[in-house]
Amino acid sequence: MIIIKKKYNFIIDPMFYMLMIFILFFGQTKEIVLSEKSELILTLSFFIFFGTTYFIRNRELKFLVNYFQRKSTVLKSLDIKPLTRSQQFFLFLIVLTYITFDLSLNTWLYGSFEKAVTRFYYRLPEIEDAPTYLSIIQFSLYSVSSLILFVLSYNNSKFNTSYFYTNLSFLALALVAFPRGTRGAIIVLLIIIILAKIISNFSSGLSPLKGILFSPKVLYPGLIVLLMFLALSSIRNKEIDNLDMLQNTITEMDFSQSQKDYSSTEGDLLLKDYELSVDKFGNTVPYLPLNYTLKAVLLNPIPRSVWKEKPVGFGVALTEVKLGGQNFEPQHLADYKWSNAAGVAGEGWANNGIYGVILYSFLMGLYAGILLRLVDAFLLSDNYFTLLISLLSFLASLLTVRGDILSGITQGLYPMLFFLLIIFFIEPFIRYKWSFN
Repeated sequence: MIIIKKKYNFIIDPMFYMLMIFILFFGQTKEIVLSEKSELILTLSFFIFFGTTYFIRNRELKFLVNYFQRKSTVLKSLDIKPLTRSQQFFLFLIVLTYITFDLSLNTWLYGSFEKAVTRFYYRLPEIEDAPTYLSIIQFSLYSVSSLILFVLSYNNSKFNTSYFYTNLSFLALALVAFPRGTRGAIIVLLIIIILAKIISNFSSGLSPLKGILFSPKVLYPGLIVLLMFLALSSIRNKEIDNLDMLQNTITEMDFSQSQKDYSSTEGDLLLKDYELSVDKFGNTVPYLPLNYTLKAVLLNPIPRSVWKEKPVGFGVALTEVKLGGQNFEPQHLADYKWSNAAGVAGEGWANNGIYGVILYSFLMGLYAGILLRLVDAFLLSDNYFTLLISLLSFLASLLTVRGDILSGITQGLYPMLFFLLIIFFIEPFIRYKWSFN
């Protein structure tokens, strides 16, 4: 219906991609067969979540939209204009600063450069009590660098300028994201570049797919992402001890086998964890309190070094259950270095059964609806401030479906809050002393 109603506009409609993500992870099975109870809970959550999202999206939300609109009026010097080569170079230097800081920090945390770039999922930091402010700086620089990649790509597409610094920024960000072992961190870089091109085409009145299909400007990052995706799939279940082992593993990589490994390990993973949540919680494992996830989200900004009993997200609690335990004390759960996800429905069920399903499906729909309203209002903006708010809202909305809820909100909302914080501090200079152009 979205495709029929919006024609080509569905390409820049986040709800279309949210539906595709839901279908990909929860709408099809390869091996697992869901129980009738699980299917009913999943269906209920689906209708509450997407129904609330659609309803909120179509509200005016004047207080929010007008606030950002007024901000863009004040920040007139951020109106979209062609970037000079020196301005592009300056933005690239910021990306380079993040790359240098990230590599330096991880080299210190893991004991050596070689250990840092081969850490992936298995290696734990040698320094466990690193200052919280270092992680904040790292996350902040990463958020800014991702926005810079979008600005460079959008400017290149809209004004037909050189892609030199865009390609350098993409390659640098992809290389530093690779050792994290998270394929999503690689894919999001390609999404940013493609979104920049599509949005630029729409704002210029061009076909949304013009210059995307079979374009070297997109094929180059696309090929890099594909190779890294397959490489990460190949080494996902292996411990890489050094660079030589990494090189040998990648050299001997079988692309078809990598795809099979991905399908076998990831195919029904979310559905299995969802079924596990429905089967265990309220049966062999006691329900978590109704406000368990809500407390974890609201109190997450407090550093754990300050408050040892700070609530831990559901994804880690699910890991405890998968390992056969039932100890949900925060200090115990905080020792785990990884988490799992069961979707909004599975996490809602763990939070006191059907009441949690209704509550969290509604709350996540409310959150997603607000994000989509901002996308609708500013996606074709002619000001970088509101355009980037729209981009951040777009990317954040894609994180609302898969779960876990804490990770989905923090990874989507925090970059936006940090961007607003940056604007708050530099606004006086932009208004009175400094011109972007």
